[in-house]
Amino acid sequence: MMSGTAFNIHNVSPYLGALGLLGTITLLVATAMVMWQYRASRSNGFQWHIRNWRLKQISAIACLFFLAMSASYWVIQETWGWVYLLMSVKCGTWWFRRALSRGV
Repeated sequence: MMSGTAFNIHNVSPYLGALGLLGTITLLVATAMVMWQYRASRSNGFQWHIRNWRLKQISAIACLFFLAMSASYWVIQETWGWVYLLMSVKCGTWWFRRALSRGV
């Protein structure tokens, strides 16, 4: 049963901040791991194509994550939504350029 007290939606902001920081660090670590794992791959070799494919996957996940974070911040009407939207657009345009220039 509901207690009847008003829920302060701005209490969610610290949790979103922690989630955003943790998610961004996780995506950066995943990107660094892919770059490190395929550091010795020759240009236009099989391993090079696999590296680019994995980077496109991480970029697509990052785009969706940042888009979800911007929507979450817009619900509670905080300006961090614009920052996450900008990061989402940057990741999305990078992915789109790579997908068009190299083939999906």
